[in-house]
Amino acid sequence: MKPTFLFILFCLPFAVDAASFVPPSIPGWERDGEVEVFTGDNLYNHINGASELYFSYNFQSLWVTRYKKGEAEITLEVYDHGDPVQAFGIYSIERPGSAAVSAIGAEGYFEEGTLNFVTGQYYVKMFSFREPNAGGGVLLSTAKGFAAQLEKEPGLPAIVKLMPAENLVPNSCQFIPNTFMGLELLGSAFRASYKTADGTLTLFVMEKKSAEEAVQIVKKYHEFVKKDPGELKEGSYLIEDPFNGNVHLYWKGNHIIGFSGDDLPAVRESLLAEMKDKLN
Repeated sequence: MKPTFLFILFCLPFAVDAASFVPPSIPGWERDGEVEVFTGDNLYNHINGASELYFSYNFQSLWVTRYKKGEAEITLEVYDHGDPVQAFGIYSIERPGSAAVSAIGAEGYFEEGTLNFVTGQYYVKMFSFREPNAGGGVLLSTAKGFAAQLEKEPGLPAIVKLMPAENLVPNSCQFIPNTFMGLELLGSAFRASYKTADGTLTLFVMEKKSAEEAVQIVKKYHEFVKKDPGELKEGSYLIEDPFNGNVHLYWKGNHIIGFSGDDLPAVRESLLAEMKDKLN
């Protein structure tokens, strides 16, 4: 049986001011120093070398709280990315493919001394040192209560929940905030990998603000590969991308559904039909 812990948590809304953040209390543990606050001006002091990645996901603020119990330590990091999609994005990029995810907030996972989760606009990381079974013990019990305080109705982004389940590679659903497939003209996209005995392909979905914005993506992509698409109408297109291989696109309204990777026509058509139905 996993150990359980009672805990008391006090938390003020984060959105008002960085100085208003009050971290959770963990029974049996003491706060070690004051809460550290990092913004775009000094984030590099905490994650030097990785800050640019966080900035690409609309990083707003970071609160770092440390706890101690004898020789044991816990560090709590709360990253505010201002938007649930952006928070999921940075979480999805850092989530290991082998992670056993569960319903911690919108989604999270834990290992021996680490627990990470995403909920609402927040990406939360917890680390423990010299505390046995912390991942499934004190970190998990604290995280579940803390996540409920951060977001009352947690959930993954809508498009992530629409991704077909059959042949889906575990933990491959990600959000890329810009320069998707290395091309600035494509902007942002959700993507997921699908694997069969015949190969692997990537399904991606671009959700734009309007149909006009979506058709401009299709137009610019054709211009990039120096191909005349003729009169652009909603429907399917093949892009012979010199860097990404053949890319299949389907445009309707403000959505673009696409595929790259191995040429698996039957899998591609099945996924496209399911995504078209769900998006409709």
